[in-house]
Amino acid sequence: MSSIRINTLFVKNYRSFGDTQDFVFPKEDYLKPVAIIGYNNAGKTNLLNAIKYGLYESVREDTFDLKDFHNCDWQNPPCFALKFTSDINEDKLKADQEYQNLSLVNVVDCRITSTIDSCNCYGQNSPYGKKWAIKQKAPIYYINFHNIKEEISTQRTSWGNLKSFLAKHIQKLVETDDGMKAKKSVFEEEVKASTDQVLAESSLMSFIDAIQKNYKANLRNNNCLVDFGLPSYEDIFLKMLFKIGLNGDINNLIPIDHFGDGFISMFVMAVIQSIAETNVDDRCLFLFEEPESFLHENHQEYFYKMVLCGLSEKGHQVVYTTHSDRMIDAFDTKGIIRLEMDSSNKTVKQYNNTTNFESEIVNEIGEPINITRFNEYVKTVEPNLNRMLFSKKVVLVEGPNDVLVYKEAIARKVLESIQNRNDIANKSRFSETYLNFENISFICHHGKTTALYIIGLCKHFNIDYFVINDWDFDEYELDRIQISLFDSLADLKEHDIYVSSNRKGDITNNWNLINVAGAENIHFNTKKLETVIGYDLEDKSSSKIWAHLNSDGFSITENLFPDSLSKFLNLNRLDVIEEGNPNVLLV
Repeated sequence: MSSIRINTLFVKNYRSFGDTQDFVFPKEDYLKPVAIIGYNNAGKTNLLNAIKYGLYESVREDTFDLKDFHNCDWQNPPCFALKFTSDINEDKLKADQEYQNLSLVNVVDCRITSTIDSCNCYGQNSPYGKKWAIKQKAPIYYINFHNIKEEISTQRTSWGNLKSFLAKHIQKLVETDDGMKAKKSVFEEEVKASTDQVLAESSLMSFIDAIQKNYKANLRNNNCLVDFGLPSYEDIFLKMLFKIGLNGDINNLIPIDHFGDGFISMFVMAVIQSIAETNVDDRCLFLFEEPESFLHENHQEYFYKMVLCGLSEKGHQVVYTTHSDRMIDAFDTKGIIRLEMDSSNKTVKQYNNTTNFESEIVNEIGEPINITRFNEYVKTVEPNLNRMLFSKKVVLVEGPNDVLVYKEAIARKVLESIQNRNDIANKSRFSETYLNFENISFICHHGKTTALYIIGLCKHFNIDYFVINDWDFDEYELDRIQISLFDSLADLKEHDIYVSSNRKGDITNNWNLINVAGAENIHFNTKKLETVIGYDLEDKSSSKIWAHLNSDGFSITENLFPDSLSKFLNLNRLDVIEEGNPNVLLV
């Protein structure tokens, strides 16, 4: 039996990783896959690479170049420290003990001079690195679904190495199967005899004989033999092809690489499942790069439940990157690692919680999304889950008309801010796509009670949020500032504001929103959105509201668009070109 499992990972100065980031992986009794999620360029692939360099790929002087150093600065050499447990029939490794692999890059005069790539099981001064034993003996499989055709190729590289997980697994089977070894000589003799029989007295044989004669002459009559036949026994199986007979047709077999990427992805899915089924005694590590790349969203969910969860339930550790909310389990957040890019363009760990925790959501213990709130989940969370988990910031609003108004207002505010920016050629298009570029999304919560739940989820996943709601009272009926001064709901309920009101539930909801969201993260429209924008009709017609937004009667006021929202959206810095500001690229 062979096994390997990652426990913790330390990354520093590798590409988008600057300051030290520590990651903890769930323990062995956690039988679910681990998803690395985040926006484009958040560092998901870099984290998966860090696992490979910390455990699987050898780190040598030629492994990295300047682009792998954080900020392309020689003063920031990459560093990886990975703790793991393993049982791989290696004298230095004990199955019940944790070890650390340390990978460091040494730089002198802007040149990589040496590397440290060792496991503490070998001692401090040992010349032996970690990678030989682990790479040769540990059951580790890395599959990049972006290059799916390469992952089914069994050909060797120009250096004679095997790169694809499929080729490595086939080679392992050939080398370790005693039954095949016993038949090797018989196979070689029969193949040789069959080849000679087919070539006998053929034009091809005459051609080969001519080559041998001329080659002998070119070598000054040096006696040599030219043989034309099949590859060596070990390589024959790497030259073979998987072929598919559609609808069971055995007479018209088509090589698998002739199909589309989606079809091949499902074939790879079957290969992965088969590896797990045949390695019944092994506990493998599977590393997947965006397995949903070529799959329909329904097949994404199938892949997650049947393959990723299936592997994990058998005791294998599965770590993968993804952009799809169909590829995660929202009801079990211990298996989520969420990455984000900070204001300095460094990858930071936004969420990585593998412990048993109390949710920050009122009256909820354990996982923040659970079956007791399934109705709210289906109505509000599930439609917005992708926006929440894969966005840097979210704006929470009550409904679709709020989205309509604030999208238009934000676009106008952006356009107003960049009028003097000569570096932006298409200012109108930039304004329309500003939220997309900054990875900011709208989420409709459709009710104040549900808003509390969404705010709690944002806090749990460490997602920046801003809440926009209707106050539902006129200013003379209920003063916002006065309400926010109450330290507790109990104090509010003892006050005449509450006691004398016939709308106690609405007062409670507003106070809860202020208390949970934080006064700096919330804006109320008084009495409601339509009042603030000057829309006098009661029909809430989106088409009529849109017409009103484009009429002379509409203007963006502080009552609609407070300065706190501008700061949240970073609009206050748009009027100048900042050094390193990525917006200058949008020309």
